[in-house]
Amino acid sequence: MKLKFNFDETKYIYILAGIIFLTGLLLLAWFGYQTLSGKSSKSAKNNFMEDIEKLKKPEEDCKYKRKLDGVCVELEKDIDPKIIAVMVENNLEAWPLSGIAEANVIYEAPVEGNIPRFMAIYILDSDVEKVGPVRSARPYYLNWASEYGNPMYLYVGGSPDALDLIESYGLFGMNEFSRGWYFWRSEDRAAPHNVYISSKLWNKASEKYSEYYNQEDYDGWVFEKINNCADNCVSKIEVPISSNLAYKAVWQFNTTTQKYARFQNTKQDFDMNGDEVSADTIIVQKVKTKVLDDIGRKEIATLGSGEVFIFRNGKVFTGEWFKESRKDRTKFYDETGEIIPLQAGKIWVEILSEEKELKYSL
Repeated sequence: MKLKFNFDETKYIYILAGIIFLTGLLLLAWFGYQTLSGKSSKSAKNNFMEDIEKLKKPEEDCKYKRKLDGVCVELEKDIDPKIIAVMVENNLEAWPLSGIAEANVIYEAPVEGNIPRFMAIYILDSDVEKVGPVRSARPYYLNWASEYGNPMYLYVGGSPDALDLIESYGLFGMNEFSRGWYFWRSEDRAAPHNVYISSKLWNKASEKYSEYYNQEDYDGWVFEKINNCADNCVSKIEVPISSNLAYKAVWQFNTTTQKYARFQNTKQDFDMNGDEVSADTIIVQKVKTKVLDDIGRKEIATLGSGEVFIFRNGKVFTGEWFKESRKDRTKFYDETGEIIPLQAGKIWVEILSEEKELKYSL
């Protein structure tokens, strides 16, 4: 079947086609002029440079920041949550550890045999399936725990001095020896490397002993958003916390994530779940140390002052740490006497004897 057009219809079709053709020519001429005059390319270039500048600028500060680690939170009530501190061993016989990648703040210091031990700090209401192996208390960790307003302190026994101090300081201590039902011993590990706890259990303890668990107010650190590091970054940090090289902590900076990945015994450190152990801020605090007895128990200076090196976003800030009394927050000052702000996120405090040499490189 053939379609038939009368003369008037054909005329209108030709007119419409002409209009479309002329419009196309005008648009082509306009864009050609813009390109030749450099206006379009200049505009595109300006837009591109604006996008780059936006990437360089730090994010705007949020309304509410969590006191513990500077992380943004949605509600005002989440600024100052209750927290707990767990003693976690780092003996190679206990590797891989559990829950260490989920801690908000970690202190690492040497104990007997120059084996490091952690005090891992978590938010009480966090969801952590397994933390450990949990080990014994030492006096210097109690001074650091006291900076956080009497948190719940979880441990398995301790040195005589530490056990006495827990009571005299009035810390809310949860000892596996006396409250073992809030811990469990795993059958796939040999003692003493087999004691664990979970957030479900420490929350039960908090509810049970709520009249004793009255966390006090404490000073938070200062946090700020800073530009990311793309080149000339401090890419490697070596912390010889022990004379045993298996325990030397090495941190590698990742310019993509702007985080520091932890290496131990020449291998990248992952916890039992396969989660990467990393940090946003690393604080290396140099202190005076002394061996106290034949067992190798140590005295570590937590009060006073000393050198400090703070690594964040690929940059290093040097200065002095200062702590006047047990409950005072350890503060970090630069060479001009100004507070050194930290990067929000996971914070790792490395306690290093002043006799040992810290190394870092680009």
